[in-house]
Amino acid sequence: MLLSEQLRILANEEVLYTGGPYDDSTGPEWVTKATKQVTLPATRIVYARQKTKFLSGDSAFLAVGRILMDDKPIITAGKVGNGDDITRDIFMVLPAGSYTFKFQTNILGSAGTVRIYDLKIATLNFPDKQRNYYDPGNVFCPAGQETTVLDQNFTPPATRKTPVGPIKKYVGIITVVCEGAKRQSYPRNPGEGDLARFNYKIFIDNAQVSWTERNDDRGDSDTNDSYGRGAYGRYVAAFDPSAQYNLKIKVKNLYGSDQNCLARVELILCPWILADNDYEPVSLNFADGSTLYVVAEPLNENPTKYVRIGKTRFNSFGDATDYYGSSTGTDLIAFNYTFEMVEVANSVLHVKGFGGCIGIIGVDVR
Repeated sequence: MLLSEQLRILANEEVLYTGGPYDDSTGPEWVTKATKQVTLPATRIVYARQKTKFLSGDSAFLAVGRILMDDKPIITAGKVGNGDDITRDIFMVLPAGSYTFKFQTNILGSAGTVRIYDLKIATLNFPDKQRNYYDPGNVFCPAGQETTVLDQNFTPPATRKTPVGPIKKYVGIITVVCEGAKRQSYPRNPGEGDLARFNYKIFIDNAQVSWTERNDDRGDSDTNDSYGRGAYGRYVAAFDPSAQYNLKIKVKNLYGSDQNCLARVELILCPWILADNDYEPVSLNFADGSTLYVVAEPLNENPTKYVRIGKTRFNSFGDATDYYGSSTGTDLIAFNYTFEMVEVANSVLHVKGFGGCIGIIGVDVR
């Protein structure tokens, strides 16, 4: 008997807006190049993207691009320098209603030209998802001290039984807009020294972790500080269902005087959006002799994706000896594995490939 579930709900996928390119060479304030209002009939995952490219200017020229939703920055390119071409995108779980998106750019004076392009807003859907959004606003950060500007607990949804077994891990994508009172914010990793401005650090359960992606903001000056602010940070990891976690963002203020800083966080939890490191989306639970099916697909990107049965051994000699069955590649990957000698109860399904997703899972029960 074949039992399967199409996790990627194609009926809910829709492109709501595409736009660009738009160039800016006037400066120095933020310029809105495109505005789009979208209306959702029900809860959806909303995807927004903007690319920011340095077109011309001297080596000192810096620019920034960002996306706002309902006049709040939700993602920023961080600084865009000579030769840079930066893509930023974000997934958000939003309830039914209307939302206004703005695509903005900013340059330093009239020293050059910046372009935003490949703008996109789209909807998609998976059955298991959760949004956590945090915007505590400005927090007073005394000079020379490390201050917690965001302190929130979050709990992934409970597990759910799928045709192949219960959900074991939820992938969390934590996207952070870091704004100091001046445009000199720096996301920092464990072991890195603090810089002479605003040092943003992320903690999970009181342990500092490394940003998966990051980019400083303008960083060149603190004059005319109302524009160009907004460093970028993203952390991606797998979390247990129903377990409570604590998220903190701390800022070490080495600017030299008391200032206000903020961290605005968008967190999506979904087991089917792939992380960049191996994780177990489900605990396999079906009869020995059955055949497992997993379809991995491109999502916002078309990365190399990995679907594998097995585990990195204590003494690893590579994938060929760590995994009983595997499938790797771009585009659609249709993986299947029949559990003949290998026991289901003693097996692990590992997947990875940030930018991709699991579209279908199933089992032919014998």
